[in-house]
This record gives sequence, C-alpha cells and structure tokens, in this order.
Amino acid sequence: MDNAVPLDSPPDRAPAASASHIGARGTPPTGTPHPEHFGGHPMVGTFFYDGKPLGGKSTYCTGSVVHTAAHDIVLTAGHCGRGLERATHRIFVPQYRDGLSAANQPRGVFPVSQTYIDPRYAANTKKPTSDLDLAFAQVDPNSRGKVEDVTGALTFTPTTNYTHNVTVVGYPSSERVNSKHQAIRCHVTTSRLPGYRQVRMTCTGFYGGVSGGPWIENYDRTTGTGKIIGNTGGYNGGGNDANDDWVTYAPIYGKDAQSLFNDAAAHRTVGARPPYQPSAGSPVLPGSAGTWQHAGLLASGDIRHSGHFDPTRQLLASNSTWTHARTITADDSTGNGATDDLVIRWSDDETTMHTATGVTRPGTERTLVATTP
Repeated sequence: MDNAVPLDSPPDRAPAASASHIGARGTPPTGTPHPEHFGGHPMVGTFFYDGKPLGGKSTYCTGSVVHTAAHDIVLTAGHCGRGLERATHRIFVPQYRDGLSAANQPRGVFPVSQTYIDPRYAANTKKPTSDLDLAFAQVDPNSRGKVEDVTGALTFTPTTNYTHNVTVVGYPSSERVNSKHQAIRCHVTTSRLPGYRQVRMTCTGFYGGVSGGPWIENYDRTTGTGKIIGNTGGYNGGGNDANDDWVTYAPIYGKDAQSLFNDAAAHRTVGARPPYQPSAGSPVLPGSAGTWQHAGLLASGDIRHSGHFDPTRQLLASNSTWTHARTITADDSTGNGATDDLVIRWSDDETTMHTATGVTRPGTERTLVATTP
C-alpha cells in the first residue's frame, strides 16, 4: 500500500487527481469555507494499485459504496477508473487509516475485480464528454463479506437540478497538507458550471486524491448516509484552469450516468453508446436585451424540469386576450409532480390556472376565482 501510486503521475510531483490540485494557485475569495478533517465513514474510502513507484506514501482517488442488489459496487471518477482498469493489483480500502496494515484496516480491503466506464469518456479533458467522468468498480468480498454488507452504502441519485446543499468528502493525497491522509468533508451549496452537465463548489483543501469523492445530499453527519448526486471530477479532471485547490467540479447524474450504473449493478459489460449529446442549456436567458425590454410580465417556475434555460418556445400565437393579463406565476399548484402550472390574474380580477404547462402548449385552463361582478 505504501508503494501504490497512480500510473500516470509524472516524477517529482504529487499524484494528480480531482482537479489535479497540487497547491493553491490563487487567493480564494473571502468567506470561502475550509474543510474539516475527520475519521471518515465506513462506506467512503480510497484506492491503491500497483504502478511505477515514486517513493513515499500516496492514496489514489476516493470511492464510495453505492447501494445495489449485488452489494459490491463502488463509485469513483472516470479518470480514476482509467487508472484502475490498467492495473494488475488494485484494492479499495473503506475508511482508510494511515499507518495500519491491510489486515488491520477498520473494514479490511476489497480487491477490485472489474471496472465500468462509459466508452465515450476521455480522461481529464474540457470536452463535453467530461460530463461522463464517473466510473464504478466491482469489488470482491473479503473475509467479512461483501463490501456493502460490511460498510453500508450511499444512494445513487440522478437529478436535473444544479443547486444542491451537499457535503463533499475526499481523501487528499498531499503530504504537505494532509500528512495523516485523513478524510476531509466540506458542506457547500453547488452552482452550475455553465455549458456542462456539471456543478461547482468552492472549499479550500481539495488537492489530488479527492477525485471520485461523493457529493452527498441529505447527509447524516453521524452515519455518513445520504444521496449521491455527483462525484468529484468532470471538467479538467475536476478543477479549474488555474488548478486552484478551492474550486472543484462534479458531473451530475442524468440518463447516461443512470445507464452506466445499471450496467454496473447488473455486472453487465458496458455496450456501445450513441454519440454524446452535450448540454444545450445555458444559464443566460435566450434573446438579447432588445427582446426582453418588451416583456410585460415574468414568472419563475420549473416548466421543463431541465434545470437550465432553453431557446425560446412559443406556447400561443400573439392574440389580444393576453393583453388583459395582469399577474402571472408558476408552481406545481396541482401537486401532481409533473411540470409546473401557470396561474394568471386578469384585469377583471378573474384568476385562472393552466395545469401541467408543457414546452409547446399552455395546459388545460381552470377557473380559480370568478370574474368580479
């Protein structure tokens, strides 16, 4: 374990992972949170595998056990999975403790037997396929049983939203800032990385080794349980172009991630995938300022459940009826869990609702308040 380091690390440099962070290159904004070093959780750990020795100790990437019927699947980053698939000897160590032998680790060690990676993914790029920077490792049982039975598990959770309150966990490998190789965690609110199906967060101390670490929503500090909505990785291997230790990215899980998870959970060979379709959404409203100066009313709502703005789509052709609208709002008034409904108050105080408004139609109209006599 002491000599296991990444295969692709250049000499005289800390192993690259998550954001290939090797040190703070810029000054973090005032108020940027700092991580907490802690004893870790049973279902989150780190990997070791054989390679060209660089000397010293080094963990390699972070992984977390996710719930499946097989009880043997660990989630990590795609670029971590590329290293694992090239290795001959490779192990996952849940709740890793520095200085202890493999036999004395809290939950033992689990040999990695198979990896599952989207075939369209290319490691550590800024291309749209960096959205696919996740992988799953299938691990064999140890003397205590299957990994999920020994450690418990997190819940793999696809999402279409980009704003989440999460706790990010990882194992930085830098001797300079984490000489005891402890786990760190940071509670943050995510925002979108524009142009990608990825989220970003700011927290200092996320150096190499944290790649693949879980971004956990509904996190329980005591048990470590919750829903994984992303893992450290994505654009540029998980970090910005300046390689700052305090800016970190994660792909969020859509249909492609769900398909990969399904393959791993079923121990199924990953098949060919159709050409990857990058995100078409933008955080910027469509149309120029000249267009928006004519807007009379605005409403916010999740009409498409997409988490971003799409090009303009017309629900109704221009007509005189809508000149009488005075107020518009959108929410899931009917509580059906589908798209939001539009509620309109008219000039005569009649209030109507268009239920389940879609991308090309306003929905079925219902009267909520009749016209004032």
